[in-house]
Amino acid sequence: MSRIAKKRLWVLLIVQALLIAHVMLWWLSTKYGWFGGWTVTPIEPSESIQTVSDGIINAGAIFFAVALLSTAVLGRWFCGWGCHVLLLQDGCWWLLRKMGIRPRVFRSRLLMLGPLTLALYMFVWPIFYRLVLSPPNVQWHGFSTHLITRDFWATFPGLTVAIIFLAICGFATIYTLGAKGFCTYGCPYGGFFAPLDRLAPLRIRVSDACQGCGECTAVCSSNVRVHEEVATHGMVVDSGCMKTMDCIEACPNDALSMGIGAVAAGKPRPNRNWDLTWPQEVILAILMLALVLAWRGTYGAVSMLMAMGIAIVLTWMFWKAWRVLRDDNASFLKFRLRYKGTLQRAGVVFLLATLVGGMLSIQEGAVRIIVATASARSAGLEVEIPVALRQGPAIGAHWTATSRALDAWALGRPMWEGGVGLVDVPRVRIAQAPLLAVRGDYADALR
Repeated sequence: MSRIAKKRLWVLLIVQALLIAHVMLWWLSTKYGWFGGWTVTPIEPSESIQTVSDGIINAGAIFFAVALLSTAVLGRWFCGWGCHVLLLQDGCWWLLRKMGIRPRVFRSRLLMLGPLTLALYMFVWPIFYRLVLSPPNVQWHGFSTHLITRDFWATFPGLTVAIIFLAICGFATIYTLGAKGFCTYGCPYGGFFAPLDRLAPLRIRVSDACQGCGECTAVCSSNVRVHEEVATHGMVVDSGCMKTMDCIEACPNDALSMGIGAVAAGKPRPNRNWDLTWPQEVILAILMLALVLAWRGTYGAVSMLMAMGIAIVLTWMFWKAWRVLRDDNASFLKFRLRYKGTLQRAGVVFLLATLVGGMLSIQEGAVRIIVATASARSAGLEVEIPVALRQGPAIGAHWTATSRALDAWALGRPMWEGGVGLVDVPRVRIAQAPLLAVRGDYADALR
């Protein structure tokens, strides 16, 4: 490990330690009553959603704003030096290399727009909806501050979901997509950092001592072809550069340095070798969008970022499975999937895993459609259970409409109860209870 890599590792470990200290301080304050149980709100960029949707300014929003402003000056430094998920990805990358596995970088033009699309949905769409599409009777109450809280974990998942999320967005994305796989194709914050990086004057720059040996590209974990960038522009202009500075230390001629100056413009970008043709790009982009919609909110546990992680891994698996079925020879890392037209044992295992992933996605998508349909049928029928008890059982058309809504919700129940779900979803039961009371099935509603 180079000297600069060791320094960056220490910085990331300190960031991780501060995060753990924040959580532990909240837990101890809750347990022993320190500070009245109050602590600083989560210093997490996703908390900014509350700011753009409800006008609540919290610590996460302030932190994200500072990170965005500094990126416009220093470039995409936060991803390389301050992100705890990047530490996870770098750790997985290091572990795989120790095991003799060097994942190949997957390069797609269109799928790289996924982070920006997600960022616009998370942070711009709520503003547009409030200003343009919200009903006239919905009033905007302005901004308010919420810098401390007693319910620190309100917006975070439970332990099981967190472990699965870290496994997917750390190990799985690195194993299939290469170094910084989740940063490249799934992180919404990178979706804003990347375009802001193009404005930043601080960049990796080259001197006349460069001999084009390619050592800089070999050590870059941001998947930037540094030697081509500096040969064409005299600097690195690729917005994927996370300013880790490994390339500077690796250069045998000390030709690279970090410097401030005018951003190169008007020069052609180096030709890149992409893994997909444009028709394939479009098909996989549509597939990835469908997978995100299918997995988001599954069983009330899968967050948007986790759905992105699942979607990008499955999208890659479907593409690789198609290559296995199409090509006479196909491999993945050290595994030979197909050789001279004959499917190998590893290929069979891979195709079966892809089939399982596809079937689960179809099943989750079906549950999402069922829940949406049931919600639409329940509109205007759901009332508080005490109200239903006072009104008595529904009759006539109202009873029929309630029964149709209950039938729709029943499809969202587990398979062993006649539905299509894999597990029992609390949301489905909660939605059924008042409808059963409206229909007069009080015992079932109570159950």
